[in-house]
Amino acid sequence: MSKHVSRRARAKAPTAANPILRSGIVGLMVACGVAAVDLALPDTANAQSSNGQPSNGQAPGAKPAAAPAANGTGSPRASQDPVLLTADQVTFDEVNSLVTASGNVELAQGKRSVRADKITYDQKTKIVTATGKIRLVEPSGDIIFADYAELTDDMKDVFIENIRVLMTDNGRVAGNEGERREGRLTRINRGVYSPCDLCKEDPTRPPLWQIRAVRIVHDNEEHEVRYKDATMEIFGIPVGYTPYLSHPDPSVDRKSGFLTPSFGNDSNMGAILKTHYYWDIAPDQDATFDLHYYSQEGPLLGGQYRKRFENGRLELEGAITRGDVANSTTVPKETRNRGYIAARGLFDIDETWRAGFDIKRASDPTFLRRYYGFREDYLTSKAYVEGFRGRNYAAVTAYSFQDMRYGNTIPEPVTLPYAQYNALGEPGSLLGGRWSFDTSLLAVSRLKNGGPDTQRIMAQPGWERNIVSNAGFVTNLSGSVLIAGYTAQQFNTADPSSRGDDNASRFRFFPQGQATVRYPFVRYGESSSQLVEPIGQLTVAPKLSNSKVFPNEDSLDIEFDDVNLLQPNRFTGIDRLDDGMRFTYGIRTAIYGNSQGSASLFLGQSHRLTDSSVGFTGGSGLEDRVSDYVGRLDLQPADWLDVNYGFRIDHETLKPRRHSLNASAGVPLLRLSTAYTYVDQTTSRTAVTRNRVEQANFGLSSQLTNYWNLGIGHTQAMEPQPGPRSSVAILTYSDECLIFQTVAQRDYTISTTGEKDGNTIFFRLVFKNVGEFKSPGLNASFLGGGSSNQ
Repeated sequence: MSKHVSRRARAKAPTAANPILRSGIVGLMVACGVAAVDLALPDTANAQSSNGQPSNGQAPGAKPAAAPAANGTGSPRASQDPVLLTADQVTFDEVNSLVTASGNVELAQGKRSVRADKITYDQKTKIVTATGKIRLVEPSGDIIFADYAELTDDMKDVFIENIRVLMTDNGRVAGNEGERREGRLTRINRGVYSPCDLCKEDPTRPPLWQIRAVRIVHDNEEHEVRYKDATMEIFGIPVGYTPYLSHPDPSVDRKSGFLTPSFGNDSNMGAILKTHYYWDIAPDQDATFDLHYYSQEGPLLGGQYRKRFENGRLELEGAITRGDVANSTTVPKETRNRGYIAARGLFDIDETWRAGFDIKRASDPTFLRRYYGFREDYLTSKAYVEGFRGRNYAAVTAYSFQDMRYGNTIPEPVTLPYAQYNALGEPGSLLGGRWSFDTSLLAVSRLKNGGPDTQRIMAQPGWERNIVSNAGFVTNLSGSVLIAGYTAQQFNTADPSSRGDDNASRFRFFPQGQATVRYPFVRYGESSSQLVEPIGQLTVAPKLSNSKVFPNEDSLDIEFDDVNLLQPNRFTGIDRLDDGMRFTYGIRTAIYGNSQGSASLFLGQSHRLTDSSVGFTGGSGLEDRVSDYVGRLDLQPADWLDVNYGFRIDHETLKPRRHSLNASAGVPLLRLSTAYTYVDQTTSRTAVTRNRVEQANFGLSSQLTNYWNLGIGHTQAMEPQPGPRSSVAILTYSDECLIFQTVAQRDYTISTTGEKDGNTIFFRLVFKNVGEFKSPGLNASFLGGGSSNQ
């Protein structure tokens, strides 16, 4: 005898308690015909079916069993989520104790649900059977597909035939059969795993790569996927075997384990293998250990440590090896322990103040070049405390430098302290403008008796106001007064940058005023707007006496260009000042597209009205009363072209003294780029031999397909020593499951340390989700590269 309840009748179907009402699926399946059943509903034991008979699953006249309490320890549902069932129809076979739901069946409990064409519950065995297009959604978000499944009444234990699993990171697992126990372990026999998409034209083809194993176990508590007797297959071809393999499941952001290694060859160090181990210490800290093997050098051991605090962060890095320092005819070979250390931190003290440090030190000038390709002249270390409040800023900083140029005997200074305070007033707070106040304290020491040692204190109040007239003139008025005091030991008045025998004390008072007038002409068109803006500027300051009587720590060089043409002081600091009166003029023109594209050109020059005592060096562009012409062109008509060109032209000969070009053109399929630099540093215009530096970088990139990318770069020097400097080519394949990268480098330089030119080729193969490190190592960040976040 069976009972059948259609979709139309289910609204009247009972949800009464009965002798077989149990927790989970048991009670749910007895509530036959209800489209959405919540076992937490109140007792409805007296409800009648459509034929007027009690619908409690018992024979007529039988005494109904007491319904379980809705709450309390006696309730089998007290600690479980309610179970919901929807189906087109439900049938109850009282003779065989079978409850069957069919037609778009969905069974849900908490975050776990099952969909199938048909679900049957056997009251005798307490087994739920699902057949036909089964989809089981796990609380983790994983989706299990199958054609046949058997579940226990609490949905924790499952047996599945022909199982397929889609993980939250798009990884896929498939096997002949699988089972889940206690809601924790999902075990798949004779299974495969791959995050690769299947071929759309032929889904039966093997994916790009997959792991085939005798057994695959997914542990939901340990959040780990483990393999027994695993074989790596690429395009269906076995390429490697391991008796055991594991990796974190998609719910894990970080997990300890070996990362993907890289390997290659270097003409100086031989074959190279770089291995990495990641250690997930705690949610707020982790570490990476690096072990590099070289066939012609000793191994290198390195590591990085990262920790987050409630008020800051800390990053440490280091490496050590035992290898050759140099090997050439000029520099003798020496084998010794070598390495480097680096540390960086930033901590908030309160809402205003924070403290930080960035420390870098190497055992010798050649270590970072040899093992990390670092080619800068200096390593800069600093520690600081700084504060921000409104428009005010204060900081105390200490600097130390390590010279990375082999054989350089010039001592590097130590700056302790460099204290500064900058304040800026509200707009309109003083005479219609805003005031400013800057002050600093500087102490520079040269510990290796290279002198001089310098101490400086300065204060500079200032004022600035912008005025826009009815006629359209835009005027900027500004003024400042610099007050500075100097003391110096071992000072040399003939050459302030070298060691002397004098102890000097100096005082400086330097007022300066500036008025800048612009008159912009603007025209608006249908597709673009145009701008023509002439600029005139008058700068007034007293003429200074011989500047060499003052120490010079921050104005050792000058680069005259369009950026500092309109600045009050064209030097980089305040130890040398741009004195006297001068008039500066220029013109700016631009066109801006209403939808896209822009182009602008600036050209300017300055004319000194009085002689200067500063004595700009020859070739600086400011040595005469009339300066060189400086300008800049910016051109970006569309995404396919971007040009930035700066120049300086000799005002007498009209010959170029400086070119700086950065340009890129093309589309993703083929894009070219260049960075060109030309500087003529010759001090005399009539000199036959020119002191010029000319170098260019060329680059090509191509997104060959959706997956393949090619990048090529080359650096070529034209003067003073013509020849190639370096070349690099990078070929990358990247899809949803694999990254393969080949990096080939050629270094043509020979340093004074004995580091010869050589070739290097590296291979990087990353199987995504299996030992992947998703960001650059800390060394790239410490040495001037990118981010170091995990």
